[in-house]
Amino acid sequence: MKEHSEYRSLIPGLPDEIALDCLIRVPYRSHSGLKSVCRRWKRLLSDRSFYAHRRIAAKGEDLICLVQAVPASPARTQSEEKQGGTKTPPVYALTVYNATNDTWERLPETPLFPAGIPMFCQCVAVAGKLVLIGGWDPKTLDSIADVYVYDFVKGGGWRRGASMSTARSFFACAAVGPFVFVAGGHDNQKNALRSAEVYDPERDAWRALPEMGEERDECEGFSSGGDGRFFWVLSGYGTESQGRFDSSAELYDASRGCWTRVEGVWPYPNASPRSSTMWAPHQKEKKEKRRCGEMTEASSPRLWYTDAGGGNGGNQRGVREYDWKERAWRVVAPLPEGIGSSPCVTVVEGAGAPPDRVFMIGSSNGEEGGVKYVACVLEILNGNKKKWVQLETPLEFSGYVFSACSLHL
Repeated sequence: MKEHSEYRSLIPGLPDEIALDCLIRVPYRSHSGLKSVCRRWKRLLSDRSFYAHRRIAAKGEDLICLVQAVPASPARTQSEEKQGGTKTPPVYALTVYNATNDTWERLPETPLFPAGIPMFCQCVAVAGKLVLIGGWDPKTLDSIADVYVYDFVKGGGWRRGASMSTARSFFACAAVGPFVFVAGGHDNQKNALRSAEVYDPERDAWRALPEMGEERDECEGFSSGGDGRFFWVLSGYGTESQGRFDSSAELYDASRGCWTRVEGVWPYPNASPRSSTMWAPHQKEKKEKRRCGEMTEASSPRLWYTDAGGGNGGNQRGVREYDWKERAWRVVAPLPEGIGSSPCVTVVEGAGAPPDRVFMIGSSNGEEGGVKYVACVLEILNGNKKKWVQLETPLEFSGYVFSACSLHL
């Protein structure tokens, strides 16, 4: 009788290295089925090293995750019209666009979200996990401190994570190395916040950070520094100056534990940087010594803003890049025709090979006069040439997008 500990090959009759080369070619959508074949396959496909092999072999897939409003069904629209036009709050869901295979889907429903995922929550990807943070309770419309985690590598669906210490919405959020940083936003009383904290997904634990120098509601967050060192909080406004966006930003140096105020970065007092501003793809980072309060080339990100003409004069639409020497924004690419207001953008992480890409979804006038959202990708080609590619956006995935992030599996 053979012992249970006897070695079993991944695929009978094949060396394991050949079998692994076969398995990494299977599309991600079929991985849950592969995990049910045997325990060894489940262990293999639940380990990050498997996806590292996919990346090395250029077989990985780019997933764009969207916190998206589900378009109202005709029945719901008719019901609202019968009730005098009173509209109920939109239901939000998590949409996944596979940029490698050009497919759209929604993550399955769960009892954790009986009324949809939290409205206006932030999504961020880190180490194969998707983390949803804060936003509004869909029923009470109160700001919440809730955290939910979806592990694309291990599977198992959604689970609750440790909550933030403060309920907040419309806050800055970004992955900085293996951690998730949040700052600012507002609480249940619509008071702007200056507090900040950091989440460790592996330990499922939060840690308080020093407070920012200013209250910052409706701010935007992003990271810079190839070593996952800097967390930026751009613009926002205080409780007493609602809707008047500040021109400054604050930079947190994770290695030194201090904030630095940076003046004059956001010259648009009537426009929010939220969702339309990003750290541009594939910036070459330099490691330089700095003191708290000192800006260097390494801490200054290559910053892009997709200007659809809303709130800043509307004279020149386009993708703008911030010139740190001239302290001014300059257009580096046009926006595609048909894209209106409220663009939401994210860098497509990819496997580190060109062409670099930026995913954008923004409003467009529908054929019947209604507003729907359409998606496109900006490809950055050799010689820094840029080309927009329009994506076929199915009607059920044409709702407003509040937050977006990407991961490579």
